[in-house]
Amino acid sequence: MATFREQLTARRNQKHSKDHPFFNKWAAGELTKEQTALYCQQHFHFVGEYLNWMAYQASQIPHRDVKTYLFENLGDEENPDDRHLDMLKDYVVSAGLPRESVDASPVLVGTEGLQNWGWRMMYQKPWQATLAGMFIGLESQFLDICKKLVPALHKHYGYKPGQREIRFFEEHIGADEIHAGKGFAIVEKYCNTPELQEIAFKTVEEATVRRWRYMNSIYWYALHGKLDDTPEG
Repeated sequence: MATFREQLTARRNQKHSKDHPFFNKWAAGELTKEQTALYCQQHFHFVGEYLNWMAYQASQIPHRDVKTYLFENLGDEENPDDRHLDMLKDYVVSAGLPRESVDASPVLVGTEGLQNWGWRMMYQKPWQATLAGMFIGLESQFLDICKKLVPALHKHYGYKPGQREIRFFEEHIGADEIHAGKGFAIVEKYCNTPELQEIAFKTVEEATVRRWRYMNSIYWYALHGKLDDTPEG
């Protein structure tokens, strides 16, 4: 019988965003740099809200090991001398768009949907299942996404390994390996009843669906200039 971790991973992988057509095109070098930068603008909006979720959970959960992990993760992301959101802006500039375009970019309907769903998760789910949605359903996906994109950034887009402009993607491979392992361990520890485990499974599945829809929105905007999925005709 599969372990709880294996089942969580399987639920995540049913609709893992690394398999989304947008990332397939990026990995094959079929997107322009500007199109990849439009993704980074939306990722900026998503990650900014994700950090707020972490801060909220750190203020609510009483267990020291969970608080420590959340604050370590948050501190790494928000390091004022090397803020990860600023790394995203570095990439956007290297792709030919103004730095200020990141903050000024529209929040697409799929991005807004993911943001709003995340806040509902904060308030409506048991915190143990919420951590499963955050750490496994959302955060752990980015490790596999970066593993897919970094070779393409070197091969198709002219960036050299270690180049400052792609630090956001390269550094998340190593950092997210550590974060993912700790995140899985916390969820395994505290989702310690069949009821909590079942809610965790459902929350991970919901997170993957929301992230996939977020990617749909980016696809239509970056490739076709559409701000939403209103049918033509």
